[in-house]
Amino acid sequence: MNALPEGLRFSLNPGHLLGRSCFALGLRTFDEAARHVEALTYSRPTGGDVAAVLTEGAGTCSSKHRFLAQLAHENGRHEICLTVGIYMMEERNTPGVGLTLAAAGLDSLPEAHCYLALDGYRHDFTGLARGEAAPLESLVSEYQVTPAALPAFKVREHRHFLSDWALRRGLDPDTVWRTREACIAALVGRTPA
Repeated sequence: MNALPEGLRFSLNPGHLLGRSCFALGLRTFDEAARHVEALTYSRPTGGDVAAVLTEGAGTCSSKHRFLAQLAHENGRHEICLTVGIYMMEERNTPGVGLTLAAAGLDSLPEAHCYLALDGYRHDFTGLARGEAAPLESLVSEYQVTPAALPAFKVREHRHFLSDWALRRGLDPDTVWRTREACIAALVGRTPA
């Protein structure tokens, strides 16, 4: 595993809520926490709180990166930005979605993906298997957002982008959204490769 850049290697403060949760698991530094979160199963946590990824041992790109961004911010590292990017999801960059897309008659569809940004570099701790290409190589749009605003922002912006994309192609946006949900379901339960 490659070492993370200096800006992502710092000690955590156990005096803060998320820092305390990390210390309870033996995680003392941000890079240890990031690698731990990356190794968690890919699945939507049932709890809505930011620490649900630790308590449930699972998360998606949104919940994992929301947790990490909030952890960084509570440690005074506001230069670590939570970012939402829209990319064209296909089997090449998201292994496991190809059959679902093909069943819907699609090669790809717009997907929102969360990650951290620091000093002009993107850092993805989702932990899904890598394909021939990376999702971050095919970004068509990108936004920085606060951890608190992420849940509502991501759904709103993603649905808007996907709806416009579908309508321009003469497709029903609701049908495309259901296909997107089926793609995510095909990924659930996967552990990092």
